[in-house]
Amino acid sequence: MSPHKADIVICGAGIAGLWLLNRLKRDGFNALLLEKDTIGCGQTIAAQGIIHSGLKYAFTGRLNKLAKAISAMPEQWRKALKGDGQVDLSAARVTASSQYVLIPTGFIGSLISLLMPKKALGNNARQLRKPEWPAGITEIGFTGSVISMDELVLDIDSVLHALAAPYQDSIRRADMLEDINFSLDRSGNIEHLTIKDQTIIAERYIFTAAAANKILADRLGHANGLETQLRPLLMGMMRNAPCELYAHCIGSSDKPVMTITTHRAADGSLVWYLGGGVAERPKDSNPGDVYAAATKSFSKYMPGLDLTKVLWSTLPVDRVEGKSRVTGHLPDSPTIHIAGNAIYGWPTKLTFSPLLTEQIVESLSNAGIKPSEQKTDWSFLPKCYFTQTPWDLATWTDAP
Repeated sequence: MSPHKADIVICGAGIAGLWLLNRLKRDGFNALLLEKDTIGCGQTIAAQGIIHSGLKYAFTGRLNKLAKAISAMPEQWRKALKGDGQVDLSAARVTASSQYVLIPTGFIGSLISLLMPKKALGNNARQLRKPEWPAGITEIGFTGSVISMDELVLDIDSVLHALAAPYQDSIRRADMLEDINFSLDRSGNIEHLTIKDQTIIAERYIFTAAAANKILADRLGHANGLETQLRPLLMGMMRNAPCELYAHCIGSSDKPVMTITTHRAADGSLVWYLGGGVAERPKDSNPGDVYAAATKSFSKYMPGLDLTKVLWSTLPVDRVEGKSRVTGHLPDSPTIHIAGNAIYGWPTKLTFSPLLTEQIVESLSNAGIKPSEQKTDWSFLPKCYFTQTPWDLATWTDAP
């Protein structure tokens, strides 16, 4: 049986793999995207959907390089949302025009005067007068200063559909650790891969599968010089939230005390998704620790909040990314590791997905790999379906 030919095979249908697939398809590449489970499962659907401007990382002055790197990203996303970027996200839904920073009265007050010039980040952050405050911030009884970050918040489920729907015939299900056999030549290059007795040959094999990347690199002998880091999180979820709220509650460290985004469950109820400091704990921690940390923060930042009717849940997340060059902090850019004709990539953050794609496309161009403008029928592989949101899969409790 003749092998099936592709220009590019991508493994991992999270935001990184989907963004890359879109870009390659629009450029005329014959690309196949393989996913072991569902489209967007894992780290992508666990994202809060904030297109960070980088300002929150400048609050202590410790992560200015990261802040500057991120500040260039929102404009690329805005272009994509208008349909004139490197991918078309015009079908995606924007849930909030800005994420806000909440700084309690008397707390690090001098910070505002330090940040308001913000020319180094080139963003449109500004302190709001009280009449300009979003209704949700007023309703929760907050007192202090509110800064509009000019950070879009996106509905991730709609982003996944916008990216996958146009090319779903080229997104297929196969577990690269269980279903796929990779054949290597003596130099360690991938000669072809086999799925259920079907052989697929490509010019490049690109892995955007988070934790599975390192496992496969080890198996294929591609891990020389490759380092990753694990940042486990236990995200919090609060159902029957009283209002829509999109806020970074800022404390004295470079990580917000709590980051809140609002999502709507399938039954229409509002869910606050809680990240930041309250989630920075081992994923097998007691969920009650998350609820207690959130409740403590609510009492400080939201004294008017009524918690009598809310339900609680948690979501364990394994954040896997390239090793940080700054000890103890996030990497300040996407990470790419090249081994022969294989490329392993991590965007680090949702926001960096366009930049990761640019770096991979540049690598393909430097290697002289051009689009064939061909199309292959991948229907011999199983279809891949969309994942569900964490709040629609959660088990809820009324006892913090």
